[in-house]
Order: sequence, then C-alpha cells, then structure tokens
Amino acid sequence: MNQYSLRMADRVKAEQELITAVRKATNTDETAPKRKHVRNCIVFTHDFKTSMPVWESMKSQPLKANDVQCFKAIITLHKLIREGHHVTIQEALTQTKFLEDLAHGLGGGVHNGWQNYSVLIRAYINFLLAKLEYHRLHPEFNGMFDYKEYVSLRGTNDPNEGYETIGDLMSLQDRLDEFQKLVFLNLQPASNNNNECRIAALVPLVEESYGIYKFATHMLIAMHQRVDGAEQALEPLRKRYNSQHYALRKFYYECSNLRYLTSLINVPRLPQHPVNLFGDDFVPSPITDRDGSTDGRGASVPALPGASRSTPTIDMEAERRAAETLHRKQEEEQRQQQILIQQQIEVRRRHEEEEQQRQVAIQQQMEQQRMEQQRQLEEQQRMYEEQQRQQKQREQEQLVKLQQEQMQRQVQGRMQELEQQILLMQGQHERDQLTVDQYNKRVAALEDQIRQQQQFQQQQDASKDELIRQLQEQIEQWRQKYETLAKLYAQLRQEHLDLLGKFKQANLKANSAAEVM
Repeated sequence: MNQYSLRMADRVKAEQELITAVRKATNTDETAPKRKHVRNCIVFTHDFKTSMPVWESMKSQPLKANDVQCFKAIITLHKLIREGHHVTIQEALTQTKFLEDLAHGLGGGVHNGWQNYSVLIRAYINFLLAKLEYHRLHPEFNGMFDYKEYVSLRGTNDPNEGYETIGDLMSLQDRLDEFQKLVFLNLQPASNNNNECRIAALVPLVEESYGIYKFATHMLIAMHQRVDGAEQALEPLRKRYNSQHYALRKFYYECSNLRYLTSLINVPRLPQHPVNLFGDDFVPSPITDRDGSTDGRGASVPALPGASRSTPTIDMEAERRAAETLHRKQEEEQRQQQILIQQQIEVRRRHEEEEQQRQVAIQQQMEQQRMEQQRQLEEQQRMYEEQQRQQKQREQEQLVKLQQEQMQRQVQGRMQELEQQILLMQGQHERDQLTVDQYNKRVAALEDQIRQQQQFQQQQDASKDELIRQLQEQIEQWRQKYETLAKLYAQLRQEHLDLLGKFKQANLKANSAAEVM
C-alpha cells in the first residue's frame, strides 16, 4: 500500500469519527455540546484543510425536527468558524443558504412555548450570517479577530480603511450584544436546571466579544497615534467604543454570576473605565478554559489596567459607591427585564392569535380556491362534452356526404382505390428494396469488421508469442549467468579454504619457530 492509499485510509477513518462526533455534539439532550466532540470537528479542519465534511454531516442530521438539536448544531458551527482552519470561513460563506433554511424551516419542534429555542435559533443564525458577511467584506480577518495577524497581512496605514473596518466591527459587536441579551431573557428560573444548553451559547459569545474588544482597542490606539487631529476625527468611534466597553462590562458581570459558565471558562474582567486610547498601556491576554486550554491562541484572561488585585488604583469609598450604584442599576434593569418579559409574553400571545387568524384566513382562502377550481373543472367538463357532441355531429354529416358521393361516383372511386393500392404496393416495393440494400451494406460492413478483428487478434497473438519468446530467452540468459556465478562462487570458496589452510600452517610454523627461539 503506497503513501496515497495510507492517506486516504486515514481520511476515511477521520470522516467516520467526524460523523460520530457531529452526531454526539448535536444530540437531543438539553445539555451543552461536549467540548471533545466540538474539538474533534475543529481538529479535522486543521488536519485535512477543509470543513465541508462537517457541513455535510450537519446536513444529514434532522436539525429541523428538534429545536435543541438545531441550537447545539449552531453552537458547534460558531466554534468551528472561530477556531477552525482559515479555509473554514471561505467554505462557510458558501453555506449561508443552509443556515437561512434552518432559520426559516423551524417547524415547531420540542420545547415549544414562550421560552422555546426557535427565537434563539433565528437570532443566533442572524448573528452568524452577520459575522460571515463581515468576513466576506474583510477577508483579511481570521475567525478570532487576531490583531497581530491582521497587522501582518493588512497594516494600519490607511486611516479611511481602518475607520470603516472598526465601524463594521463595532456593528458586529452590537449584534452580538443584542443576541446575548436575548439569551439572558430566555434563561429559565433558577429552580429549573435546563439552562445548560442556553448558557453554552454564551461561551463563544464571550470569546468572540472579547476578541473584538481587544482588536478594536489595539486598532483605535494605533489610529490615534497615526491620524492627525485624531481627537476630533475619531470622536464618533471613541464614543461608540466607550459605550460598548460599559455594555461588555455589564455582560461579563452577568456571565460571572453563572456558575456553570465560570466552570467552563474564565470570564474577562474589564476595568471600570475604558482604556485610554491616546496611550499604549493596553496589554491584554486571551481567555482560557477552566481546564487550562486556551481559546485557540494559547493565552489567558486579560489583566487590563485597573483590574489588578496587587496594584489597586481606585479609592475604596468610590468603589463602594460605584458598587451601590451598579446594584441599583441592576435592580432597575431586572425590573425592566421582568416588564420586557411580560411584554414579550403579551406580544407572543398576540402573535399566536394573529397566526391563528391568519391560518383561518388561509383555510378559507384555500376553500374558496378549491370551490373555484371545482367550478372551473365542471365548466371545462361541460365545454368538453359540447365539443364532443359538435365533433360527432360534424363527423356524421361528413359521413353522409361521403356516402352520397360514393354512390354517385362508385366506379370512379373503385378505380381510384385500385390506383392507390398500386401506388402503395410500388412504394412498399421501393422501401423493401432500400431495406435489402441497407442490409447488404450492413452485412458487408460487419464482415469487414470481423476481418479486421481477426487480423488484430492475430497481430496480438503474434506479439504475445514474440513477447513470450523474448521472456524465455531472458530467462535462459539469467539461468546461464546464475550457473556461471555459482561455479565462480564455488571456485572462490575452494581457493579461500586452501588459503585458509596454508595460513594456518604458516601460523603453526611461525609458532614452532618462536618456541625454538
């Protein structure tokens, strides 16, 4: 077996293991996708430089039949796009139709109700499509928004391009913030233990948002150092960055209160105030899992300015007042969330009523269409019967007229009939003659083919006989060479034995002489 065959065997085995990993990662249990199964999918893309088998395996799963299974598949795909081989993003851009079909094809699987997964699935897919659209517009980014790799590929020399890049990236961050808020709104009460699957979606969101935050911070610092008049020119981006900083700080604070999430990854801790974009004191570190693995770049949770325990720079009284203010804001936000939940319930109830009314209207419309189709069929049947009656009447009139003409011209008709028969017979004879000629030509062609085949077969037989003769001659030559070598070997062996005996005798004589002396 050659190296290519071994490689193909490894590929087949890896694809079989991949199918198993995808099936286990997207099972119907309302739990988070196992990290080892997701990791197998990611490693496959790096080993074989493609992610298409992962997408094909996803398509083979009954995702539309079960909301939990579909939601876990989207979580897996999000992690795959982030951490997979760089070709994964390019191939994912060809699968947007599949994602759109998932969003539009939800048929009300299990776990229906005001806290079902269908709303989360549609929102999650919309976020993934927005992320893929960003990568389509900015192909220089990898899935994890690595700043160093971006600078090595693109640089930050064009302020206009950097402004547009940061603006689009902040828009993607806003989409992520909207989705994470929806996830928290759909978390069930603390007494219910079915939040694990929903919380699992927050893991890539935390990593994604922090990657965007780090890149935006580095990029804005670089732009402030390069752009003339940055204080005024970059003021809109700076305000937007500060707003997203506080939103992320709140997001990470809420995530840090989820025990299951903190058991999976270290949630970043941002400073109380945004980083000074006119300086260079921002030195973050990436996020790590609780088991020691990194987010794919080999680093850990950031220690941003103002977040270090060993060098506090914030007054304790100010920190206490800020904590009280934050607590009051959180209570107010919880009340607002309760109001939003009630409003959401009411909106969904009205939506269900409107959906029922729309279904009734659709049924009435279908009934009207059925009755209209029935009426049209009956009208077509009556028209068809009328046409048949008129056709039959015309045929009868023509038959009577023909009989009258035949009675008037019986003799002439008979003669014409005989002439027609003669013409038909002549035509048939000519066609038969043509058929015979074609048959003769075909027989001659087949005979020529048979002769050619016989000649070709004879040539092949002759060439095979010649080849056999040559092989026999070569065998005979090799046999003679072998016998010659065998005789030469026997002669040399005998000479070697003779020399060995003489050498022994010489040694004996030498030893005897040495003893005498």
